[in-house]
Amino acid sequence: MQAKEVEKIYRLANLSLEGKDVEDLSNKFNIVIDFIENIFDVDTENVEMTESIDAHKAIFRKDEPKESSSRDEALKNAPDKEFGYFRLDWNL
Repeated sequence: MQAKEVEKIYRLANLSLEGKDVEDLSNKFNIVIDFIENIFDVDTENVEMTESIDAHKAIFRKDEPKESSSRDEALKNAPDKEFGYFRLDWNL
């Protein structure tokens, strides 16, 4: 991962890079990405599955309708808005 990609990820997450070493972050991201790529190379052909999603019991709450947030309330912390909607910078 290049420094430019790290900067884009931080912008998208609304995080500040101020005081951070972008090259160091880039190296750390690359270590994680390499580790994940290695996971896909592990041979699990004869490994018995140890956990199944079927074994989990999901607890559902009753769906109860309630008052929605007003548009002003929903947009009050938006960093950029236009015509009553969130505005996104597609060039990030």
